[in-house]
Amino acid sequence: MNEFNQSPFTEAFAYDTRLGIYVLRPDLHWGQFSEADQKRIGSKWVLICSALTDRVADLEVQMMDALERMYSAKDEEEMHQLNNEMMEYASIACDLNILARKVYDDLAKAHF
Repeated sequence: MNEFNQSPFTEAFAYDTRLGIYVLRPDLHWGQFSEADQKRIGSKWVLICSALTDRVADLEVQMMDALERMYSAKDEEEMHQLNNEMMEYASIACDLNILARKVYDDLAKAHF
């Protein structure tokens, strides 16, 4: 069973299809959770964030694959399509890096 389908995770996380990861809900109110659940949610969030570099690495592989396909593109339209694909992968990777930086800054301020 998917752990994210269980409480308290269903209330704390949402799957972001673009980023390809679970993220904390923007409307999350920590006060609604017990101290034990807050720690469980925080621990799960740290685990998710620790895997962000793996997700970025996967995107880099996809970008390089699209670049290789560009070399054998049949026409300009296909090259534009592949270029757009690469730009989307790069945009997602940038967003994940920004998220990671924000999370690690927030964790540095947290008192566990």
